Amino acid sequence: MPKVTIDLPYEVLEKIVKAYPGILMEDAVRRFIIDSLGGEIPIPQSQSDISKVQRFLQDMVNPFTAKIDEVARRLSNVFEVLDELSEKVKNLEEDVKSIKGKPEPQLPPQQPREVKKSAIDVLKDQRVMYERDIASKIRNRDAFFDRLRRDGALVFEVKGQRVAIEPSYWSEFRSQLESLTTSNESELRDKLGKVGYNLLKTLWEGGLIYYDSISKKWKFTEEVS
Repeated sequence: MPKVTIDLPYEVLEKIVKAYPGILMEDAVRRFIIDSLGGEIPIPQSQSDISKVQRFLQDMVNPFTAKIDEVARRLSNVFEVLDELSEKVKNLEEDVKSIKGKPEPQLPPQQPREVKKSAIDVLKDQRVMYERDIASKIRNRDAFFDRLRRDGALVFEVKGQRVAIEPSYWSEFRSQLESLTTSNESELRDKLGKVGYNLLKTLWEGGLIYYDSISKKWKFTEEVS
């Protein structure tokens, strides 16, 4: 009697065995074939009968084989994508290592923004300000000295120019002057310092202060007092 050999995928065999529990796998396959053909069939005697059985079984197996091929194809695509991702991750790690190895760029330190001082702030630093010294820097000198007056500075007209004096220094200057009993320029320069001596000389030459040789005191005129 001719034999028919058929290769069945494991998934097909597993389903057949589950459909016919309690019998051997070969008997389960035989039972499945007979039931699929509509019951008991005579054993094939000719090559034609065998071919029919083979075609029947092949038609039954083909859908499972196609599904397995589709799964295999999709798995192949997944592996290709994973390989690409793995390569990109590797390149990214190398880039990160390269970046970490480079020293961080040093930004130049920011220079503090210079705050523009007001006229009275400048006067506080200088203590005395002469118009001739700022003539080339200040376009509207009238407005400049008016602003100093409004901010509390003392402004005198002396020898054709205006002289602005910081209020607290003016008090200090007058106090120093009251303690002096000499008109000797060398002694005055030592006692008053450069700023005080120049101010005394300017006021003296402008007639706003004088030295009383009898009382040996420096006195201010009515314009100043």
